[in-house]
Order: sequence, then C-alpha cells, then structure tokens
Amino acid sequence: MRRDYRLYELNDEEFEKLVVQISAKWLGEGVIPFAPGKDGGRDGRFKGKANCFPSEAEPLDGHCVLQAKHTAAPNKSCSDTDFGKLLKGEHKKVAALVKDGVCDHYIIFTNRKLTGGADKKIIADLMKLKVKSAHLIGTEKLSLALDKYKDIRDSLPNNRDVAPFIFKPDEIVEVIQAIHAYTSDTSGAAFDSAHDFDSVKLRDEKNPVNGLTPDYFQQIIVNGSMPHFPRIEEFLRNPRNTEIVGLYHDAADELKQKILLHRAEFDTFDEVFGFLYEHIQVKRAALRGKRRLLTILLHYMYCNCDIGSKHLAPQAEVQDASA
Repeated sequence: MRRDYRLYELNDEEFEKLVVQISAKWLGEGVIPFAPGKDGGRDGRFKGKANCFPSEAEPLDGHCVLQAKHTAAPNKSCSDTDFGKLLKGEHKKVAALVKDGVCDHYIIFTNRKLTGGADKKIIADLMKLKVKSAHLIGTEKLSLALDKYKDIRDSLPNNRDVAPFIFKPDEIVEVIQAIHAYTSDTSGAAFDSAHDFDSVKLRDEKNPVNGLTPDYFQQIIVNGSMPHFPRIEEFLRNPRNTEIVGLYHDAADELKQKILLHRAEFDTFDEVFGFLYEHIQVKRAALRGKRRLLTILLHYMYCNCDIGSKHLAPQAEVQDASA
C-alpha cells in the first residue's frame, strides 16, 4: 500500500522547497529556488541538460521553468475547474517568458490527484504558448519520488507528526458506499443488547482488555450503533456482495494489525475510534450523507472482533497471575 505523505498539510513555502529538492534530483543541482518575478508570481528555474527528466534516455535540455501549485485540501484533483482557472492565470506570464527566451520547458508540480486524461488539455493549452514541452506532476508522482528519495522524505516538516499510523481509507469508504446503497440508514430492526454480539461479554471481558470505557460502550456503541448492526450483518451475508465483503475483511485485517501494533500510543480505545474516524472522514466528498455509517461500521468491526484484542496479551496475563 502506497504511503500517504499528507502533502496537503504543508504550507506553500514548504511545498516549494519539496519541489526544488525533487527537481534537483531529476534536473540537476543547478535548480534555482522559487522567487518572486516581476509580475509577483513565483517560480523556480533550471538551465542545462536534465539528469533524468522526463527520462534518462531523453532528458530535457534548455531553460526549464518550475511552477508549484499547492492546495491545503486533501481531495483536490487536477480536473477540478478551479485548477484550470488557476493555470490559465499563468498563461500570460508563460508567454512572456517564452518570448524572452527563458522558458523552453514548463513543469507544473501540484499535490492534487492527476486523474486519467486530466493533463491532456492542460498540456495542450500550454503548448499553444510555444513552449517546447509542458509537464504536469501530480501527487502520485511526487509520492513515488518520496518513496525513492529517503533524504527528501525524512526532511518533510510533517514527517515526525504524531499520527500513530497511516492507512488508506479507500476500501472502508467503498464498503460504506455499498452498504448505504443496499439499505436505508433510517430503517433498522430491533435488537437485544444482551444477545446481539454478546454485549454482556463485550462489556465484562473485551472492553477492559482493550481499554474501552464503559460510558463510550453504553452511550455510543450500545445506544447509538448496535440498533443498526442487523443491516450490516444482512449485507455481509448476502452472496451478491462477495466482492465488497472481501474489501471489508481486507480493511479490517489491516486495521486490526496496525491497532495492535500501535495500541500503546492511545490512552483508551475510545481514542482509537476517534483517530480512525478523523483519518477516514477526510474523504468527505465520497462520504457525504454517509458519515453516520462510518461510526457504525467501525463499532461493528469492534463488536464482531474484527478489530481489537479478544484476550489479554501473554505478558499481561503473566503479570496479572503473579499479582
């Protein structure tokens, strides 16, 4: 699974520094950092023959202009209308640089997702300005560069931030979307809290082992989420949903392993739920009108023992026995 470097957390200057560092690898040490131009715009420069961009076989040669376009939003795409308008605002400056003979190649770096075909129109519009080549580098290629260059990766300002672990929420989001489409969020069967998922056993055995507080379990899980569990069970048992069920188990297995590995970084399991919710709900667009199901699904995973520990760790059992 590709690591999420959370480039949206950087500010504009930090992102520009990242672009310069990567450009120095791809083009050469002669990259000139971003600085204001006569029109108030900011760009970086390189003159000469590139090391390996766009490839070692056919590297760029000449004047290269680097443009950094950062966004603080985590779900932006290069195909968004606002990005197209943003780039059009640069066209006049690019044309002037070409006329002055200082822009043979124009390279745009952004932490937006580069969706299929989104770069074709953008590059075609830039080529009309008489540049020899135009390139659009999205967050995917930046992530590949960070995977490759450890020195740059380690220098990221958010590299040592306190997020206990990183995982991609895409599979859980897809499961939520499928469940939402399968059944209405407002309907639901009655339940017996002493029977469904053996909630007395959860309260007396699993919750103390995992550090889930009694108030969270009773007020949030039992009263808020458990009434909706029968619909999730019905969905997961339906043979038509085999593919989504596979995604569910893949996501639950990843979460279980990472939670067990990093459990000591949370005071209570209540905080684990809070962290998971905040990390997954960054997919706001995909979860619009469905975020309530996110909480329910996480609670279902816990009560069904798909995440969280069932028993005390061996070391804890030994210590408890010797007490």
